[in-house]
Amino acid sequence: MDQQDQRDTNGSTTITITTNADDKDKTDEVSRLVPGGKFPNQGKAILRSFLSLVLMLTIQVGIPLALYYGLRNTIGIVYALVISGIPPFLYVIFGFIRKRTIDVLGCIIGLSFILSGVVSIVSGDARAALIRDSAVSAVIGLMFLLSLIPIHTKWLDIRPLTYIMGLQMTTKLKFQWTDRDGNKQEQPVLEWQWEHIRYFRISMYTQSAIWGIVLILELMACVLMVEASDLSVDDIVMYNNILTSVVVGIMITASILAGMYGNKFIKRIGTAWTAENDFTEKFEQQQQDQINRDEERVANLV
Repeated sequence: MDQQDQRDTNGSTTITITTNADDKDKTDEVSRLVPGGKFPNQGKAILRSFLSLVLMLTIQVGIPLALYYGLRNTIGIVYALVISGIPPFLYVIFGFIRKRTIDVLGCIIGLSFILSGVVSIVSGDARAALIRDSAVSAVIGLMFLLSLIPIHTKWLDIRPLTYIMGLQMTTKLKFQWTDRDGNKQEQPVLEWQWEHIRYFRISMYTQSAIWGIVLILELMACVLMVEASDLSVDDIVMYNNILTSVVVGIMITASILAGMYGNKFIKRIGTAWTAENDFTEKFEQQQQDQINRDEERVANLV
């Protein structure tokens, strides 16, 4: 069995193991993700992110609108509005069951839907039911803003909500390296970026601030449409959902562009960090040299 270790110009290490079986070579490549290295299957990751966005918008906007317009003439506007909030709530529950992690933001959304739904049914006011949806967004916006408070103690370390959400979605994506003592180390990608890249920290704070402000402004816009205009309930539902879709689309697009711009910092700083702190190639070469010496010893004995 022959083993080779190659490092490409991007800092990504590829270990190639070749074996002979039935006069055919079989090659198994295992990519190790390191700071400054090239992310494997980046195209597929972008496609998955796009499909996740489409799925989220479908569940958060498309299905609720379809339910509302399909049920309003059958069961009334208030109950139609309450039922239209069920798919997003179930989506949060499903995400909790699938990921096996507590999603603070999801818990806030779910609890808000439950409470606002009860209030809507008890009051019987369709316009109050409309405001309740934007109130949910405002509560989330407030959480974004509260996460900007710079509290870092032994017991409490507050970080921007955009960072926390991103970390939850990429927990399995980790950098791996070998330290000077030959010990294997690993760290979540976003956690490493937070510790070493100033642009990334600024981006997370900025995005959280913008999300918070925009979501609170969405509530103000809804209140103005309900209280200070003569728009019908149907028109308010339509405009409110269009506004939500546009806001989410613009913010996610801006987040993607900010990430693409930050890649140059990640690559430059990561490459330098890996060259200074990753000793994987050194120790693997030592291991390979030891294997070669053992094989020579065995050959000499024979």
